[in-house]
Amino acid sequence: TASDIDFVAHLVDIITEATITSLLGQIAAGANAVQLFDSWAGLCPPDAFTRLIVQPAQKITAAIKAVYPEVPVIGFPRGAAPQAATYVAATGVDALGLDQGADIDAVAKTLPQHICLQGNLDPETLLAGGPRLRAATLTILEACHGRPFVFNLGHGVIKETPPEHVAALAQIIREYRA
Repeated sequence: TASDIDFVAHLVDIITEATITSLLGQIAAGANAVQLFDSWAGLCPPDAFTRLIVQPAQKITAAIKAVYPEVPVIGFPRGAAPQAATYVAATGVDALGLDQGADIDAVAKTLPQHICLQGNLDPETLLAGGPRLRAATLTILEACHGRPFVFNLGHGVIKETPPEHVAALAQIIREYRA
């Protein structure tokens, strides 16, 4: 209901102010970049997405850029790849992190070429390793070829992941760059 969204929006406003304070402090302490993790963005109802996801990220980004215009801000609206172009345009983030469910090729085609992408290997693929890891890694690298890009997982490393798989991933990326 509208009153529920208003209540949540009030809480989000409080969290937004605390986030601004925290991130400015992190940058003052030496952080070279910051990332806005919005882990529930994809579950936000469409009619509340702008108010609860976009506007807070826009406010945080503007506050950081007002003090530290050179510090990159990465947005990570998990599960919200269909709204990626709107999110990037409205928030002013410098880069967009993508979760493993996002079609990175499709998202790359909707964003300006100067927007850095970050992501989005499925942690299960890293866990599996082998030819599946190689194929998925090359697909991501090809989708982002020619634009600023940070290779990353779509979410965290699964604790059972063999270190050898991480080393193999790094090697695939190095070979591609060469």
